[in-house]
Amino acid sequence: MGADDSMVVMHAGGQRTKDAVRANIVLTKNVASTGQSLAVVPSPVHGKRPDVKSAKVAPQPGWHAQLEAENLRKFMREYMGRDSQELQDAMFRMMREDDAFRPRYGMSMHTARELTYERLCKVAAGGFIRCADVVQNPQRFMAGMQSLHFADYTLSIKAGVHYTLCGGTIAKLGTPAQQQRFLPKLDSLELPGCYGMTELGHGSNVMAIETTAKYDATTQSFDLHTPSNLASKFWIGGSAQHGKLCAVFAQLYTPKQLDNADLKHAEWEWRGPHVFLVRIRDDDGVLMPNVRIRDCGSKMGLQGVDNGQIWFDHVKVPREDMLDRFSQVHPDGSFHSAFKSVNQLFGAMVGGLTTGRLLIAWAAVDACKIGLIVAIRYGAKRKQFGEKPIMEYITHQRRLLPALAKSYALELGLQYLGSLMMNVSSSKAQTSAKEVHVLSCGLKAMATWHRTRTLQDCRECCGGMGFLSANQIGQIMTDMNVDTTFEGDNTVLMQQVVKALLGATSKTELAQIEAEQNGSARSFNATDSSQWHAMLSWRERALLADLVRAGSAAFDAKLDVVLAAAEAHLERRLLEIFQSSVAQARSKDAALGAALADVCAMFALSCVEAHLSDYLAREATAPRTAQAVSTAVNVMCERLTGVDSRAALALSAGFGIPEQFITAPISKDWTRMNAKL
Repeated sequence: MGADDSMVVMHAGGQRTKDAVRANIVLTKNVASTGQSLAVVPSPVHGKRPDVKSAKVAPQPGWHAQLEAENLRKFMREYMGRDSQELQDAMFRMMREDDAFRPRYGMSMHTARELTYERLCKVAAGGFIRCADVVQNPQRFMAGMQSLHFADYTLSIKAGVHYTLCGGTIAKLGTPAQQQRFLPKLDSLELPGCYGMTELGHGSNVMAIETTAKYDATTQSFDLHTPSNLASKFWIGGSAQHGKLCAVFAQLYTPKQLDNADLKHAEWEWRGPHVFLVRIRDDDGVLMPNVRIRDCGSKMGLQGVDNGQIWFDHVKVPREDMLDRFSQVHPDGSFHSAFKSVNQLFGAMVGGLTTGRLLIAWAAVDACKIGLIVAIRYGAKRKQFGEKPIMEYITHQRRLLPALAKSYALELGLQYLGSLMMNVSSSKAQTSAKEVHVLSCGLKAMATWHRTRTLQDCRECCGGMGFLSANQIGQIMTDMNVDTTFEGDNTVLMQQVVKALLGATSKTELAQIEAEQNGSARSFNATDSSQWHAMLSWRERALLADLVRAGSAAFDAKLDVVLAAAEAHLERRLLEIFQSSVAQARSKDAALGAALADVCAMFALSCVEAHLSDYLAREATAPRTAQAVSTAVNVMCERLTGVDSRAALALSAGFGIPEQFITAPISKDWTRMNAKL
């Protein structure tokens, strides 16, 4: 592209429009997405550069007038099926009609905890969520849990610890007899549950936990013990005040000599981390003997969750209370496992975290949706410096609309992951299980980091109004800030993604990746929609090639590259999933498909723009082409905003958040705040 090249806007098929605009935009038929999307190509116009100041607004695409937000909402909700939709509708109705679910702010820690527990009791009384559904009907289970974080993230976390972590672990790792003993009592909240994995000295490194469980054949029980303060269970949600049952992770030891009754002098065989069901309070809420719990106290958010620190002083746990679906300790102390190694068994033990990570990621994306709805509605009505709504400024659009596109991409990716998790029992179980692991780790990290950035931008786009608790964004930000580090620190989870990718790639494929990167640099037109997928794929393979060349010994020294490679993989997969969804939408409704194609284009362009330094440094695109990408993003911002912000309002409404959960006054009529009626 020459220095004096300029651009014109063209429709699909290359037909020139009458209006000049800010960038060389051509709508081309993108085979990969089966729809129209943006491309930028050079078009000399009298040898001059485009006049940005005199440029007119880009013509609005046809879907602006034809898109029905309700059709978009229905499409985005189709994945869960009628049964799950009816469950959500019933839960929404219950929360709408019960005053206990009315938003409240500025509560003390004690009041917040009591309100959260009251809400949890009402959910349990309605029989909406069953622990067994984690395995038996995961789609229904996830739909029920998702309903909670629309209303109150604190309630979602309290319920998640109880139903997903404690109950779900029993459902996945327990025998039918154990499930029958405990799950009905968890469903009814007769036994409020918690999950004792994290220790003061061990967060992400669960394999190294120090709590011990030594089997005593003479008493047919395990001696559960906290050997040091670093081994105390820490941040255990639900334990400080309400919990009665704890699923405790501990290192299992069985005696080497089965006839040795002297535990003090016995030699032990290490069997790896196992899960033990331990009563920490009796039916009256009194601490059990030899169990000590300390309240973690006030936090920056989630004040309604009672986190605690637990010590066990040689607590006797009956042999039948070790979850033993995959490994058993027999009465004489002999041990049997369905797995050949401790590492394989450990993978099964922590497999219950997958559902939790999916729900955390989904909650993060839903929080982004709420923030974006509030900010876009406010921006469409708020006028400053004359009669121009702030949503019409490119700086405003730049902060909100790429985030909206990525939220759609993540939502569709999580729907795909949810479907994948339900199909792991198929003939492709091994392949599916690997992809479930990669996506559950990666999307949890990507979604929660996205939430952190998006809600901050939404808060700033609402000015001082965004700082008001009643306008939702600030409260959600503080309550959800912990999601980047719990159920797996994001940085560690992204390493898991790359380790899985490298482990699943043959030596031949790795050599091929390295060889293609050693060849001549690939030259991409970064603004051509037909090349976006190839660009994201190329970046992923280039980063993986860097790691292959460095070797496994240099993995820790290359963690910055590792995280970039994980991000590149996830962006490529999300684009593929998004493009598939666009094709499905087009088959149902042309306007719906066209709208999602534009949102998909914004997501792809944003990914390319964010990594232009990579492409330029590797000489994979030309500097002039790279400069045009930012201009193309600006044009897409205009398209997704529309006249009077109607396109942005429709797309945010299409997220499908029930209106009862959009309570921010500035999302309604901000001019009437605190007005006397």
